[in-house]
Amino acid sequence: MGHDELAFVLRLRNQGELDKAEEFLQKAEPSPTVLDELRKTASAKAKIAKKNGDWEAVIQHLNSYIDYANKWREHCIKMVNQEPPAHSDRDNKLLIEAKKKNAS
Repeated sequence: MGHDELAFVLRLRNQGELDKAEEFLQKAEPSPTVLDELRKTASAKAKIAKKNGDWEAVIQHLNSYIDYANKWREHCIKMVNQEPPAHSDRDNKLLIEAKKKNAS
């Protein structure tokens, strides 16, 4: 993914067009950079779901990135000798919180 495409995705995410950003990224070569943008998009969706009190959606958004990253892990390592980026500490804490609230 080139600089222009990355700027386009960032613009979509900043405008709140998260589904469009995600769709565009999933069509791109799954590099660590692309996966990092997908991670950020999943994080933004999870934060919106938290605001709405939709804990199940929080779990779904964050887990969907984990699943996608795991699917492309070996590809990223072969491509640039780097694993896909992991969730931030804040997103990991949010996922734990969501699982607890969803279980209640």
